Amino acid sequence: MDVPVEVLRSGREAIDRYIKALPYGENWAAMVATQIAPGTKGSDRAFMEGRLNNQQLDEMPTRQAKFISQQARDAGISISGKYYCGGIADHRGWRDPEAWVSSNDDIRRVAMKRGHTVAGSVNYDAGPPPPVKRKALSERIIKEEIAREKRLNPGLKVTPELRHKIIERHAHPKLRGK
Repeated sequence: MDVPVEVLRSGREAIDRYIKALPYGENWAAMVATQIAPGTKGSDRAFMEGRLNNQQLDEMPTRQAKFISQQARDAGISISGKYYCGGIADHRGWRDPEAWVSSNDDIRRVAMKRGHTVAGSVNYDAGPPPPVKRKALSERIIKEEIAREKRLNPGLKVTPELRHKIIERHAHPKLRGK
């Protein structure tokens, strides 16, 4: 008979309770023996299981783990009791303080703040991104075209009509009226 590690850690009385409750199922017996409800999806306990003591760093090459933890400390981040969640990190990666989380609420808060959609232990749908407002034509292109027109016609005056003519000539047809 294999006794789960969490029951063994709880001592002799827990092992006895486990054996007595075994006829009702292994999961039930472990729960009764340890007096702890099983982890469920969405709970902080289930999320941080095996992550509290930076076990993710233990799975990396030593040099890489030291580099990441040093970079985080240099950025002023205490990684003790936290888990690096790269899916919500910004361009700074492991130097992003909000990417080191200790609960589901941390993930939800960062996802809401940054407009990220996340799925897993935490489910949050940020919805569709806002539409991108596009200009008809880049101001740089307009200036270049005005300069080209002035080279071809040295006496040409820069007027709103000239700008409009350049936009009509070079902009995408759907954006010309903007």
